[in-house]
Amino acid sequence: MNNIKHIIFDFDGTLADTWPVMYQVISGVFQRYDGRQVLIEDMYALAGPTELQIIEQHLSNREQVEAAITEYVAEYEQRHEELVERNTEIADLLVSLRQSGIGIAMFTGKSRRTLDISLDKLGWEISFDKIVTGDDVEKRKPSAEGIHLILNELGWAKEETIFVGDSNDDMMAGQEAGIRTFAAQWMAVVQDKDYRVLPERIFNEVEAFKQFVLEQLEKV
Repeated sequence: MNNIKHIIFDFDGTLADTWPVMYQVISGVFQRYDGRQVLIEDMYALAGPTELQIIEQHLSNREQVEAAITEYVAEYEQRHEELVERNTEIADLLVSLRQSGIGIAMFTGKSRRTLDISLDKLGWEISFDKIVTGDDVEKRKPSAEGIHLILNELGWAKEETIFVGDSNDDMMAGQEAGIRTFAAQWMAVVQDKDYRVLPERIFNEVEAFKQFVLEQLEKV
């Protein structure tokens, strides 16, 4: 088994517990503009496109789509600190991985606009080698297009790279890319807990994942 030199992370539900803010804000938008209720199960079912694309594609009030998107982004930023915990374990994980020489990238279905808000609010001390968002790909997850973009641009070998996510789409994207894939179930809200494509391993604690990766490095 090859050593882990690079890690590609999903974002929502993996690096940040952002489902509560996404759900509350988008459900409010649909309630105000369409007069209809959106449940969190509906959000999971619609997941794949970016949040802004979900509004664009599914809002019945077509004349107000741009206004609804603008309102979503503004409220997402306004309510982020209230609804998204600044998880110190994740911050420490990213610093530890970087200090150990691990390459770190991100492949998220999130929009670039809302991701930038989240990264600014979370204030992590590290930068990513590359970030691919839902705005950067033609085919969303479970397509592995975003993983391939990262591997090709950074020159990372598949055999030395792992993908970590929380959803069925993440597991399927990792499988399609042909890289080792792990499930993170350490957030309060996880998109999927039962997987159609089984990950190599499921981690319920951030610390356990960190120790797993660092132990792999010690074997070099």
